[in-house]
Amino acid sequence: MKYRSLLILGLAGSLFSLSGSAANPDDCDHPFTHGSEYNPQQLRQVAKKCDQTEIADLFYNRAYHTELLQKFQVLNRLQSHKPNHDLTHYHTQRIFIALSEAFAKRSWERGETQAIGQLNRQYDRSIEIAEYQLKGYDVLAAQTRQAPATP
Repeated sequence: MKYRSLLILGLAGSLFSLSGSAANPDDCDHPFTHGSEYNPQQLRQVAKKCDQTEIADLFYNRAYHTELLQKFQVLNRLQSHKPNHDLTHYHTQRIFIALSEAFAKRSWERGETQAIGQLNRQYDRSIEIAEYQLKGYDVLAAQTRQAPATP
C-alpha cells in the first residue's frame, strides 16, 4: 500500500512538472529536430504555433502517442493481482513509431512532401492499436495490426 501511494504521488508530480527546454519557435519548419526531447505538453504548445495543419497534427499525434505509451507503463505497474511483465505491446508501438519517424525524416530531408502525411497515418494506426490494447480489446488490436496499411 505504501509503494502504491508513492507511485501515485510520483506520477502526479511528473504530470505537473515541465522537463526539458521550452519549445522552439521554428520547430514547425523543422519537425524532426527536437520532437523526441519534448514532453506531451510541450509538443502541444509547438502544435498550436504551427500554421501547416499536417505538421501541427504530427506534433499532436506525437503528444498523444507518448501519453498512451506512458499509460501502458503505469497500468503494467499497477496490476497487483496478476502482474503482467510482458511489455511486448509497449515495445512494439515504440519501435514501430521510431522506425516510421526515421524513414519519414529521411524522406522529408530529400524533399518528399508527402512524408509528414504518411507519418501522421502511421501515428493514427499506432494510436488506434494502442487504444484497443489499453481497453483490453486485444483481438481488435491484432486485427488492426494485421490489416494492410493505407498508403
